[in-house]
Amino acid sequence: MSAAALSPEDKLRLVLPFLRCPVCASEMSGEPATADGELVCSGCGRRVPVRNGIPRFVQTPEDELARRTQASFGYEWTHFDDWQPSGSTNFQDYFTGIDLAALRTARVLDAGCGMGRHARQLAAHSGLIVAVDFSQAIDAAARNFRDLPNVSGVQGDLTALPVADGSFDFVYSMGVVHHLADTEGVVRRLAGKLRPGGRLRLYLYWKREGWSGRVLSVVSAIRRITTRLPFPVLKALCWLLSVVLFGAVVLPYRLLKALGVPTSDSWPLFVYTKYPFNVLYNDQFDRFSAPLEKRYSEEEARRLLEGAGLREVRTRPMFGWLVDGLR
Repeated sequence: MSAAALSPEDKLRLVLPFLRCPVCASEMSGEPATADGELVCSGCGRRVPVRNGIPRFVQTPEDELARRTQASFGYEWTHFDDWQPSGSTNFQDYFTGIDLAALRTARVLDAGCGMGRHARQLAAHSGLIVAVDFSQAIDAAARNFRDLPNVSGVQGDLTALPVADGSFDFVYSMGVVHHLADTEGVVRRLAGKLRPGGRLRLYLYWKREGWSGRVLSVVSAIRRITTRLPFPVLKALCWLLSVVLFGAVVLPYRLLKALGVPTSDSWPLFVYTKYPFNVLYNDQFDRFSAPLEKRYSEEEARRLLEGAGLREVRTRPMFGWLVDGLR
């Protein structure tokens, strides 16, 4: 973007009007706004630390599942923090059908931003983006969008989002809510952050039948072990697996296509034929590390948004389900 990058203090001022206490929903104050200070709830007096311009509403969860989930994604997006290999292609897939011109002055909430790749790509089309993640990945994200004057980060939990209801024109959460225990509750909270007429978009894992379903059953069985492994060990194993998959599946597909042999997007791991090796490697770690993984049929995905009170719900297959609804 052409405008000058903001300092951490200015990034904090950018997001401060939208922040709310996750306990009592009161406004947060921080005067003077400093990159390393604290915010204070105007209602209950809760104090929230600020580091490097990022409000930190999240601490280490007491629940074991939530703790492993937080640690898993924090580790993943700290070690796979380069947005460029998957950036534009991933953006075109996940944001297909969105009227980007209509977002020019929009307020956008990135719910579960990871390393910030989607916020990075969407920033050129948006008025303001508030990017939220509950793990240390928020620091990787902040580095990736530090030069963007309309994107600001918050470390917060989607089960208790520290932002005002009815404040956003567009809310998206890509590949996040299916890793949470209370998926339905989180989707209702995300819907509540929309203004009337605002749009929610989710990306959800899909259920599969036939041979794909059988493969996923095997993967699910293996995950009972891998989700308990130390992260460095799992990362090394995923590298080895990725080398095998890339050599045995992805490269042969590319060769056949180069030779003019008819191919199909039903080819196993077809999506990775569009990406470099590191994207496959990253996704294998993601697949085998997150402790909880839910999958949805098309009807279940639709009902998830309808149950949150959204209307005009639409689904689109995209190596999973892209699901949209309006408040």
